[in-house]
This record gives sequence, structure tokens and C-alpha cells, in this order.
Amino acid sequence: MVHYRKTAKQYYSDPSFSNLLDAVFRKYRGQNGVKGNAKITVGTTEEASRLQDFFGTRLTRRVRPGTEVEVHLSVIAEELERGYKLTIPELYEILNDEPLLTNMEQKEIREMKWLQLFDQVNSKFENLFKTNLYNSVFSEEIYNWFNRLKGGDASGYGVVKNLFREGGGGDELFQCVKALWFLCIEREVMFQKKGISVAWIRLPILAEFVTLDPHAFDWKQPGGRLLWYALRDINNQRIKNGINVYNQHLMLPNFMEKRQVYRNSGIMDDDISSNMLIFAKDFMYSSSPRTLNLREIEECEDWPEYSALYVFENPSVFSFLMDETIHFLNGTGLSYEQLPENFPALVCTSGQLRDASKHFIENCLKTNPRCVIYYSGDFDRYGVEIASGVNKMFIGAVEMWKMDSDTYIRYLNRDSLLLSNHDRKVLESKPDNELASTMADKRRKVYQESITFELKNDWIELLRLSVKV
Repeated sequence: MVHYRKTAKQYYSDPSFSNLLDAVFRKYRGQNGVKGNAKITVGTTEEASRLQDFFGTRLTRRVRPGTEVEVHLSVIAEELERGYKLTIPELYEILNDEPLLTNMEQKEIREMKWLQLFDQVNSKFENLFKTNLYNSVFSEEIYNWFNRLKGGDASGYGVVKNLFREGGGGDELFQCVKALWFLCIEREVMFQKKGISVAWIRLPILAEFVTLDPHAFDWKQPGGRLLWYALRDINNQRIKNGINVYNQHLMLPNFMEKRQVYRNSGIMDDDISSNMLIFAKDFMYSSSPRTLNLREIEECEDWPEYSALYVFENPSVFSFLMDETIHFLNGTGLSYEQLPENFPALVCTSGQLRDASKHFIENCLKTNPRCVIYYSGDFDRYGVEIASGVNKMFIGAVEMWKMDSDTYIRYLNRDSLLLSNHDRKVLESKPDNELASTMADKRRKVYQESITFELKNDWIELLRLSVKV
């Protein structure tokens, strides 16, 4: 029998059969058995000859390269049975060293493994905490999130499903329910062990306590995203059940939603490393810019009514204009404090807008809805993307400052650095953006440091008009 199957493997390993067998196996999977027709287009003379011999009188016309051959799977099954006493799945296993599973069988196996994943996590949880994840006070506290996730009806399902497709998910899911246990049931135990006296725990400290890795619940980690979705789901359930009160007047901007979900769950997010630079009245030290972090911005209650914000992502250009401002004021014998109350502010985001700079701008616009945001950045892919992001975030309040096709072309020269092919393709994908299209066509970058002369002239003229010098 072993010799018999080996002969079948030798025979059907002929490359002239590969086109036909691929179609047969594909149809078998899709039709969940010996159903339907396998259709191929013959590619070579060798393949045509082999198929002509194989099917013999079953084919009603001569097979040539380019001929379409369509045959019912039952015909293939009969040939296999007659020649080698094999079925289609048996032949597949001989050739590929793995079973041929129909789509339905594959689905059933995936569903079984999915249920096993949750059973394994529950068993591990039960061994550690002496209670299960289905019928306990904990289950009620998290609104049956674990069981609803198992059925695909809870936030975080997509995260676990993606991990599951890659052969994982169990570790992240267990760490998530373990974190929820300490947040909802044994919070005081955790706080005591970590020496916490306040009403919240920092996210990295929670992650280290649960997993021994302070970064396990970072957003870039799937376990971190899963925990956040679980917290959001539970928070929404609390709102539906009247435990958390939804107040439309206390609504936060969309970019603060992630942080607020943590805070509603007793987790303090990172409000220190999110920062920005500001050079403006009410936010400066003598003649130096001030670094504001998100915590400071959130605690600030009295906001000046700036007429405009001049926003840069480039720290060197921000510093250049700050230096020129101080030099100009020193020459006039004035101080920054003597400028009009609504004089524009210089803002530096140091790259993409963080939550701190977003929140600062949002507060300025709330205080003065007529405040204009003048944005200027590098003429490269990232500069264009940041400008586009600012435009979308603060619709109707943004104007580009020296960041247009005319300025770009004025400072373009043959020694300007080339855009990468990837960056050029990204810019080409923005046909509605005139600057992006121009840059994609010219294929070169121009950095903001090139246009400092024009930026300074505009800014100093604004200063002159303000102090009437």
C-alpha cells in the first residue's frame, strides 16, 4: 500500500498536472466536497498532451495550448479511484503532507480553536483567582465583557481576532482580564502593594504590576489596545446603566477620548511627555519660551484671547523667530509684556501635533473663535501631512503661511534633496492638494530653514504695526 501511494505521488507530481489539480483542490474547498466543475486554460504543449492522455475519450475535442478545459470533480474522483484507489482529499494529503479541508471544515476548526482560546484563558484565570470569568461578581462588574467578546459582541474583538489569526491572543487576553480584575475587584490590594495613596494608577505602573513589563499596555502593543477597548466597552455599559453620567456639556474633543477612557477607569494617562513650546504673553519665562505639558494646559483656567497662533513643527525656525522678536523689541526699548493683549502667539509642536498642542489650540479657539491658525512647515511629505492634519482638525480656522506652491518653487534648486519614491507616491495620491502635486512633479524637498527671511519679514512687520514703530 505504501508503494501504491508513492507511485501516485510520483505520477501526480508531474508539473503538467499542477494547473488542473490546483483548480480541483480549490473547487473542492469552496464547494465543500465533490461538487461543481474545475475550469482551467491549458498553458503548454506538455500540459495539453498530459491532459489528453489522462482524460482520453472523456474530452470531446482536441486539447491544445489556450484550450479551456472544464471537468466535473466527480470525473476526477472516478479517475483517482480507478487508477490508485484514492479520493481527492487523500491525493492532496499525499502531495502536500497536510489534510485537504473544505471551507466549512476550516471554519468549524477555527470556531473550535476560538472557543478553546477562551476556555484556556478562563482556566488560567480560575487557577490564579479561584473564580471564573463567567459566573461571578467580576463578570457583573465588567458587564460580561469576556463572554460577549467570545461571541464577537464586545469592543476589542478585532484585536483578539487578528492575534488569533496569527496563532496567538491568549497571553494578551489573559493580561487584559487580569488588569480588569485588579482595577475592578482588588484595586486596594494593588494600590497597597504599589504604595499608591491617590485615587488613580499610572498606566505603566499598572502594566508592570500585571505583566512585569511597563510597556505591555502601551497603545502600540496589541495588549494595550485590547485593554483600552475593554475599558471603553465597560465605560459605555456604565453610561447605559446610569452609573456613569453622560454630560453633553462636558464633552471633550475627539483626540482626548483615549485619555478620558483611561481616566474614567481610574488610570492616569501620560500627561507629562505630551508637550509643546509657546512664546507668548502669559506663557513665557522672561524672554525664554515655555514648555507646556498636557497637565499644565488642562489645569489652566484663564486663557488669553490671542488674535492668531503662528504654528511651526520645526524648533529651529520657531527659535529663530523668537530670537528676532527679542532683538527687535530690545531695539525699540520695549518688552514682550508691552505688546497688545491679543498679540499672536508663536507655537512649536516639534513634529506632529501631540495632545498638548491640540488641547492648547482648542482652548484658544474656544476663548476667541475668530483666532486664526497660521501654519508653516517643511516642504516634504511629512510637512504636507502635518499641514493636512492641522487643516482637518481645526476646519475653517487654518491658513497656510508661506507654505504654498509659489513659495516652494521660489526656493527650489537643483541641489535640493530628492524625495524618495515612496514619499513621491504618497504626494501623488493627494491630487486635490496643489502643493503636494507640485512637489511630486518637481521631486525635491525644500526645508523651512530656506524661507526664514520671508517669515521674519512678515513677523517683524506684524510687530511694527502692533507697537506702531
